[in-house]
Amino acid sequence: MRPLIAEIVEPDMPVAVLNRAGNSEDRQHGALKYEQKLAELKKQHHSQCLFNRQPSIVPGLKFWFDDTGTFNGRFNCNAYQQGYDTMVHGGIIAAIIDSSMAQCLMGHGIVGYTANLSVKYRKPVAIRTVTKLQTSIVAVNYRVLYSVSCRMTQNDVCVVKADGRFFKVK
Repeated sequence: MRPLIAEIVEPDMPVAVLNRAGNSEDRQHGALKYEQKLAELKKQHHSQCLFNRQPSIVPGLKFWFDDTGTFNGRFNCNAYQQGYDTMVHGGIIAAIIDSSMAQCLMGHGIVGYTANLSVKYRKPVAIRTVTKLQTSIVAVNYRVLYSVSCRMTQNDVCVVKADGRFFKVK
């Protein structure tokens, strides 16, 4: 019988770099290799996403990889993205998270469709406040179902946590 979890990334260790086979590979090459793979796959599969075209639904939204393969982001929503007074609309937050998860996977050479997204809003996400996010791959099931997590903070306080599963497209 096949194991349920093919590979798990330990919570205390840096994110494992996952190749197309789902195995760990050398983390020595730095963020550039993730950025290059993301640019290549985004152009092929994700070029018309509302977060990739201009004007973006969230002007000023920036994403980048660090050397461990964690996908980071930063944005500052204004009244245009507001839901309830002074708060970013929850749907905008979920869309940003979904986009960050998909792009994190692409940076690791994986094109995947969202199978499940669970978003926990811990505190209101205030407009006109710098918001940061970190997204990483945490597990791979049967080499086709990728578990990804995202944490969003404002003023160093966690405001949103999310978990998603993405089905790898062949």
